[in-house]
Amino acid sequence: MIPPRAPARAARRLALGALLLAVPARAQTPGAEGPVAPGTESATGLAGFGAAAAAEQRAFEEALRAAVEPDSLRRWSRGLAAQPHVAGGPGQRATRDSVVRWMREAGLEVGYDSLVLYLPYPRRVRLARVLPTPLEFALAEPPLPGDPTSGANPVPVFHAYSGSGTVEAPVIYANYGMPEDYRVLDSLGVQVRGHVVVARYGRAFRGIKAREAERRGAAGLLLFNDPAADGAARGPELPDGPMRPARGVQRGSVYNGDGDPSTPRGPSVPEAPRVDEERMEGIARIPVLPIGAGAAEELLGPLAGPALPEEWQGGLASLAGTGPGPVTVRLEVEMERGPEAFRAAFNTIGAIRGSEWPEEWVLMGAHRDAWGPGAVDNVSGTASVVAAARAFGVAAAAGWRPRRTVVFATWDAEEWGIIGSTEWVEANAARLRESAVAYLNQDGVVSGPRFGAAAAPELAGLVRDATTAVPAPAGTGTVAEAWRREAADDDPEAEEPPVRQLGGGSDHKAFYLGLGVPAAGFGFGGPGGVYHSMYDGSTWMERFGDPGYLRHAATARLAVTLLARLAGADVLPFAHDDLAAWVAGELDRVGPDVEAALRLAGAIGGPAPGAADAPDPLPAEDDAARAVRESLAAAREAVASFGREAGAFAVTRDRRLRFARPDPETARRVNESLLAVGRELAPPGAPTALGTRNLLVASDPDNGYASLALPEVRLALRRGDPAGAAAALRDLERALRAAADRLAEAAARLGPAPPAGRPGGASPETPGAASRP
Repeated sequence: MIPPRAPARAARRLALGALLLAVPARAQTPGAEGPVAPGTESATGLAGFGAAAAAEQRAFEEALRAAVEPDSLRRWSRGLAAQPHVAGGPGQRATRDSVVRWMREAGLEVGYDSLVLYLPYPRRVRLARVLPTPLEFALAEPPLPGDPTSGANPVPVFHAYSGSGTVEAPVIYANYGMPEDYRVLDSLGVQVRGHVVVARYGRAFRGIKAREAERRGAAGLLLFNDPAADGAARGPELPDGPMRPARGVQRGSVYNGDGDPSTPRGPSVPEAPRVDEERMEGIARIPVLPIGAGAAEELLGPLAGPALPEEWQGGLASLAGTGPGPVTVRLEVEMERGPEAFRAAFNTIGAIRGSEWPEEWVLMGAHRDAWGPGAVDNVSGTASVVAAARAFGVAAAAGWRPRRTVVFATWDAEEWGIIGSTEWVEANAARLRESAVAYLNQDGVVSGPRFGAAAAPELAGLVRDATTAVPAPAGTGTVAEAWRREAADDDPEAEEPPVRQLGGGSDHKAFYLGLGVPAAGFGFGGPGGVYHSMYDGSTWMERFGDPGYLRHAATARLAVTLLARLAGADVLPFAHDDLAAWVAGELDRVGPDVEAALRLAGAIGGPAPGAADAPDPLPAEDDAARAVRESLAAAREAVASFGREAGAFAVTRDRRLRFARPDPETARRVNESLLAVGRELAPPGAPTALGTRNLLVASDPDNGYASLALPEVRLALRRGDPAGAAAALRDLERALRAAADRLAEAAARLGPAPPAGRPGGASPETPGAASRP
């Protein structure tokens, strides 16, 4: 139970409309409440806090973690996963109402927005083998004994944003359906045009597979889950084990775009203008359908044609040829069109107002929609958000409020293409550029025992530190200790477990890749075969994923710890020196690619990099080679300058906090400069409603999930465009120098640090901050 405390000075009520689609005026910041006792601050190891603040902060965090209860998580999770809740359907309205009710009961300001999205459901789907022997495929997943939700209100088997059409054509097998696989088929003399391609999931987002098949003139595309990835080849199938049965399918979207395709230039509010369906970008024009591994074997087993490359075999035992012949299929997909394809969708937004800086927002979010009951994806993330909101609500009722506003969101229509969160960010982009401190994403956060994390480099250290404060869900010790043991099993020489960079594929995308707001995601994973299927329900979760909901609780406890530190720090705990080191490493990695691109473009002479007879002197170069090398050198100098400013600021911050806490107005101005660092690195320029582009990282357009570092540079090199790469490097250099200036500005606003080794002691004239962490 969180103990009561004296309430902080009342802040002006932050209107709920500020957290929905309206962009409000900035709220007033209350003043400081009292001085910090002199001579008590010292180094604490808690970034952004001095000693007195850190002691109270740790007590606050412990109380928040204690308010997260596995039994409550079980109750919420079972309720949310009681039925399928596809975006636009009645089950999704029920999850909206449940989340709003739970957050309101916890004392939060809470509501929801109303969107109208282009979400076409299927009118009809059918698949039949015509030759060599007729066979009509049963596409629906059969219910499992002992799993009541697996057969209740089944979701149709379809891919969101598939094209419509009826095709009858021979089948060919294209492995993962990636460009390199089609090059193999070309080398074997296999024609793709006019055929139905069968490909397995993996290596990239399914939308990329649909795009590549369509580009090559395929008549249709069928996607299946390889048993070697998540089926019988990995372990016992459901219902005896956690793996996908032969008739299990993976639904999902094949949309290659951002936000609602009907409103490419603004939020999808009900009155928004819409583009015609024929002009919508990123949706498939050919029919695309998911099938089970059993159906895939019936189609691929009889194929003749060139012999299958050994690495294409996968977990289907009977494959021999790529096709075509003798298998022909009839594929029918009819999707809704016109007014019936538009449906209401709802993001829920709850908030705990900050006591000192309510205009600064720390955000946590999870998508609420699913392709079935969704116990893993994404009831686990939604329940984590609810648990964190409840913990902060309980704390607020006891008089403990965060210094910054904490926003708890659940997003709609993520599964269709990260739509709900993108539309909300579009509507609130101007305010978020000023106010958003960080975004924590919770997506599929519990499916097994192994912990993992991904984060913007400036947040990676904060995530690591927070794991040391959270008990491990099983056994003894902390999440950090268990994480290190697991990482050592994978790589005995690893000093620390990896924190991956964020790519695409979830709701952090509009915040981090769009606006430059630092983001992180984390959770517990493991083997299983229920992704996007009707089998992703509470029965699977309680048998295989997290029987006691202890991993759910550990994830939510880590979330409240991170939220509390971001919302309570005097000086925002960003590690910009880590960001500088990451950028410097990526520039080192891009160097050889620059040289390779120059050789391919004929801008320099000599053999390819790495050739044994490479000359020692620099080869002759033309203006393009000179420009790109000079731009690379300038970008390296800029990141070195950025790193120096980051290191200098960290020293100033830590010494200053040992000496005395800054007054709230000084802290506000310092943090304003720190927030601007990320915005400098995601400057205006993209032709989208968000109006920004992140120069450091993007979702790889040829993968969909993976991150692409220095995207403008990398994409120019892929195009064989040295001049474009030079221009992108110049843009990066300017952004890094502007970001370095912001760090210097933050240090100047914070004021000079005492000399190293000076005894602590706040001067009497130094105003103290409020005593709330």
